[in-house]
Amino acid sequence: MKNTGSKPRTRKLLASPLAALALATGLASSAPVRADCLVTYADCVDAASEESTFWRRSAAGLRCYTEFVSCLQRRLA
Repeated sequence: MKNTGSKPRTRKLLASPLAALALATGLASSAPVRADCLVTYADCVDAASEESTFWRRSAAGLRCYTEFVSCLQRRLA
């Protein structure tokens, strides 16, 4: 049996908080932008959920998603 020791596990435990900190720092600077796009997306998905058929709801949901991504791209550019 191979002895792996505790070093790989320690690295994994340290990597997660560091990655979360880096991600939080990057997201905090764009929080107002994301909030605006996210509110618009939530409203769109709410309206899409009221469509009459599965296919219409699906198409409307895809439109909401593409508009959300487009909004983020415009705001962050």
